[in-house]
Amino acid sequence: MNSQPRTVRRIKASLSGTNLELTGDYNQRLVYQAIRTKGPITRNALIELTGLAKPTIAGIVRRLLGSDLVHETDRIYGGRGQPAVHLEINPQGCYAIGLLVGDDALELVSIDASGTVVQRLSTASSPSSGEQATAVFRTFFEDARLLYRDRIIGLGVVRTGHGLPVVSGEHGIDLSALAAIASGVPIYSDSDLSAATAGESLFGAGGTFQSYYYILMGSSPVGGLVVNQALFKGAHPGKMRRLFPGAEPAWCREMVAAATSMRRDGQAAVDCDQTWVAAACADLLPLLTSINCMLNPGGIILGGQFPQQWLDVLATRCNALLLERAPHIPSHAGIQPSRLAADAALIGAASLPMRARLYPIEEALLKAPDRAG
Repeated sequence: MNSQPRTVRRIKASLSGTNLELTGDYNQRLVYQAIRTKGPITRNALIELTGLAKPTIAGIVRRLLGSDLVHETDRIYGGRGQPAVHLEINPQGCYAIGLLVGDDALELVSIDASGTVVQRLSTASSPSSGEQATAVFRTFFEDARLLYRDRIIGLGVVRTGHGLPVVSGEHGIDLSALAAIASGVPIYSDSDLSAATAGESLFGAGGTFQSYYYILMGSSPVGGLVVNQALFKGAHPGKMRRLFPGAEPAWCREMVAAATSMRRDGQAAVDCDQTWVAAACADLLPLLTSINCMLNPGGIILGGQFPQQWLDVLATRCNALLLERAPHIPSHAGIQPSRLAADAALIGAASLPMRARLYPIEEALLKAPDRAG
């Protein structure tokens, strides 16, 4: 007898198929994405937008409604004839959990299908052992399961900085132990950069670009090119993409220390010091010029551990200086702060299962089992 809750079985049946069902699965993801970005939207508009046949749209919409991932809104009047029924995603249709293992804390968050944070927990310090981290997760997950029951579709686990490694064993975050607690819930583990770009593409400014370059700020910033909503991982995907290899610039260390102190003490972010802005721009401008010349992205997004207002000031100043000092480069991709800001990696961790289970990514065309790790 299948012990998995009915909604989970429905979601898994519709979002994971055999090789013969992969095309249909991808089309369903495509329609779900269209409803999320364009909704409220009619079935006829979906046909026009996706190019799929009317019977195909009808079948996909029927499955999405049956899984509670989408719901019908009130009929919208205004034209001739029978008013059309509109579709939009159901924010309570599914939930995902993100676990971020950081230098100074263990953070957990749950988000709904619209990316809204509905539950959050942060420890006062970073766990000293895998057992301690597992105990914190158990409490959080049991509360989440009471609230959302069978609608949790995945757990994303991300490590940033020098937090406990994500491995099996007593000296790291034991994925096997987490899987035992979150029975039946797929686990996805990736880098903080991959997670941040997943979150930005689904719930931030990244969704407006076909391609963009993302810089994740921290004591040692990393960056990468995102094309068609996916981070390009290159020939060596396990390697860090440090923007300043072998160095932790003083302005980065100062910012991380200040942000950590403000978060720990519950203080509001202080205004950006202009000396700090000048030092950051001096290091970033050569990189930004090269990114524009070599990659020609649609945009450049700054996210990570910096307070939001610091990211705002930094993006504005870098934009102005790039136009002033490099006016003849072929293109100027606009530089903007991430909408997720300091929560980029945390919300990104919860976005990993959302992206893997619901959205039209290339991996969806490859049959692979849910995995831990």
